[in-house]
Amino acid sequence: MILWIFIILDALVLTTITLTQFTSASTFPLLLSSITYLGAKGFLFFGEPMSTIDLFIAVYLILMIFGVKIIFAYYLMLGWFLYKLLFTLLS
Repeated sequence: MILWIFIILDALVLTTITLTQFTSASTFPLLLSSITYLGAKGFLFFGEPMSTIDLFIAVYLILMIFGVKIIFAYYLMLGWFLYKLLFTLLS
């Protein structure tokens, strides 16, 4: 059950990243909640490779607040979240 909650929250983070990457809409509250979620999950499961990647994504989200948008990083994160979804569905 908790795994599905994490997947739903990861999908919301991916939605936030997509909205911030491709629109000029103000997504500041969504970015803050995504940073908080990924940071908390990253520190809660610190030492796991997947959590380390989540922490790097949280750092990138902080950079997005200041206007940094790297399209290659977006596609890497898209692939990462899709990998996590497929890994969850197949296990």
